[in-house]
Amino acid sequence: MSSIFEKAKKLNKEFQNDKLIITADLTPKYKRLAIRDLGMDYPLFGGIPYGRIISVSGREHSGKTLATCTILAAYQRANPDKVCVFVDVEHSLDKTFIAEMTGLDLTKLYYVNPERMSGEQILATILELQDSDDVGAIALDSIPALSSGKELDADMETNLGRAGQMAAPLHTFTKKMVDLVAQKGNIFIFINQVRVADKLKNGVVIYTEPGGDAPRYYSSVKIRFGTRTFTQGDNVERSDGEGADGFRLKFVITKNKTASCSRGGGFLTYRYDKGLDWLFDTFEVALKYGFIQRPTAQSYQLVNLETGEVYTDESGNILKFVGKNKVKEYLSSHVDFQVEYLEMLTRYIAANSGVYGSLLDERDMKEIIAEDNSVEGN
Repeated sequence: MSSIFEKAKKLNKEFQNDKLIITADLTPKYKRLAIRDLGMDYPLFGGIPYGRIISVSGREHSGKTLATCTILAAYQRANPDKVCVFVDVEHSLDKTFIAEMTGLDLTKLYYVNPERMSGEQILATILELQDSDDVGAIALDSIPALSSGKELDADMETNLGRAGQMAAPLHTFTKKMVDLVAQKGNIFIFINQVRVADKLKNGVVIYTEPGGDAPRYYSSVKIRFGTRTFTQGDNVERSDGEGADGFRLKFVITKNKTASCSRGGGFLTYRYDKGLDWLFDTFEVALKYGFIQRPTAQSYQLVNLETGEVYTDESGNILKFVGKNKVKEYLSSHVDFQVEYLEMLTRYIAANSGVYGSLLDERDMKEIIAEDNSVEGN
C-alpha cells in the first residue's frame, strides 16, 4: 500500500498541478503581475495574481475602469506575446484618454462592443474568447450593464422581478471561468458598481452590488475604490479639480486569497500631461517605509533591500542624491537600472511578510471599508 506522500505526488502529476496536495506548512508561490507602481503593488504583495478572477468595484467616478485598464497595460508590457480583451457592455470606454493615462497599446487590445446582445450571449462570447491561445487577460465592464434575454424581450410595462436578473447566468459563468482562468494562468476582471439601497438594516445603510453573490464569492482578489482626490504637484488631497494637474484613485483590498489583506489599501496617481505617475507613487511608498535611505534630511541613497548594499554607479561610486527630484531624474533617465530597481522592490514586498501598514489614512480606510462590510448582492 502506498503512502499519502506517494499518492500526493501521483495526483499532482496526473492533474498537472503541483499545488493540488501539499503539506500545510508549505505556502504556494503565486506568479504575480507587477503594475510597476508601488502604490498598487505594495498592498497586493507584488501585484495581481495570474490565474485568478479579480473583482474591481466602487461608486460612480471612482476610477474602476481606469484602474482596470492600468492592469491591462501592465499585462501587455509583461506579456508581449499575448493580447488583452476589453468587453465594453456600457459602450462608454474613452480609448484615447485611457491610452494616454495608462500606456495601453490599443493595437494589442481587442475591443468587444456587444450591441443588441443579451447578457447570456455576452458571457458565452467571453467563454469563447477565453479559449483562444493568445488571449491572456479579459475585462468585463460592467456587471450592471448586462441585461438578460428575458429582460430584453419583455415589454416596457412588464416587471419580471428576479426572473429577469442575471444572477443565475453569472453564477454558472463565474464557476466555469474560475477553472478556465486557473488552467491557462490568465487574468479575468469583473467591474462592478456599488449602489446605495433604499433601505436600512439595523439602522445601517445597505450598499448593493448587482449580479448576485457569485462575482464576489469566486473572485480571489477584491479591490474596492473610493472617492478620488485631485492633485497639484505634491499635494494629492485636493477636493477641488480646478487648476489641478491630475488626480489620485484610492482603494482598499477587501479580499485576497493569495496574500494577506493586512496592508490595507493603496493608490494610483495620474497626471493629465503624462498619465500614470508611477515614479511619484513608488517614491512616496519607498520613503514611507524606509526602502530608501536618508543619510541627511536632504540626501537619499538607493539600497538593494535583499542584500543590504547601497547601489553604485558605473564607476563604483555610491549613488547619493541631494533632493527628491535628483532621485526621480536618475530613475527616469537610466532605464536599465530603473528596471533592475523596480524588480528588486517587487520581489522584496512580495517575499517580506512584514506588515508595515496601509498607505491610506484611517479616515479613508473607514470610508471605503464601511461600504464593503454592508454590501448585499442583488
